[in-house]
Amino acid sequence: MSRTRLNLLLAVLAMAVVAVGGFFLAVQPQLAQTAAAHEQTRTVEQTNDTSRTELARLRQQAAQLPAMRRELASLDVSVPSGAALPSFIDELNGVAQSTGMQVSSFTASDATAYAPPATAATEPTTSGTAGAAAAPSPSPSATPTAAATPSAPSVVTDPVVTAQNFSVVPVTVAVDGTFDQALAFVKGVQTGGRLFLITTIASTQKTGADGGVGTTATWTFGGSVYVLDRTPGNAATTPATAAANG
Repeated sequence: MSRTRLNLLLAVLAMAVVAVGGFFLAVQPQLAQTAAAHEQTRTVEQTNDTSRTELARLRQQAAQLPAMRRELASLDVSVPSGAALPSFIDELNGVAQSTGMQVSSFTASDATAYAPPATAATEPTTSGTAGAAAAPSPSPSATPTAAATPSAPSVVTDPVVTAQNFSVVPVTVAVDGTFDQALAFVKGVQTGGRLFLITTIASTQKTGADGGVGTTATWTFGGSVYVLDRTPGNAATTPATAAANG
């Protein structure tokens, strides 16, 4: 092999080494950086999409905020954080006056801690003796069957409402008036600001001017109002104490 060919071969080999070295020293890092930049771009785009979705949700909630605040204020009046009996009496007097009646008496008992309702026991699916249970079912007939007995609604409780923050205040209010006025009074109380659950109703007929049966009566409504202590971390305060402080 001549010296010229040898020099040419060495030159080509050197060029190949330079090209490979340049690829690993210059091109490969640039390719890695480009791939990393693309990956970061995709990550940023995904983050931006998530942020835009969250921003749209927050804007929608912000538009509903005034209505939510009005609803919260209404709920605060319906079930306040204290007994607030004076304001409740004022509400009763207002309803009575609007219906042409007069509150003759009002009593309130001590607040009691809330007790979640117990779930009703499941009714057995079979009854009678084993022989009766094994008997064949009668064939269908054209005779219409009686309507099924409606089932009781399921018990719904909220773990946030406990005996430590929720209490029941039994109250009794008596008003004087006619039957129609009593109906209007009940409707006004039930649609008023304070939640008042009426559970008992009693009436005593008044005597007329001639000594006979009058057209008016004393209507006594018994029920409960409720108190929800909203103080954060106030589990040590009993409901009765929170109601008394109200």
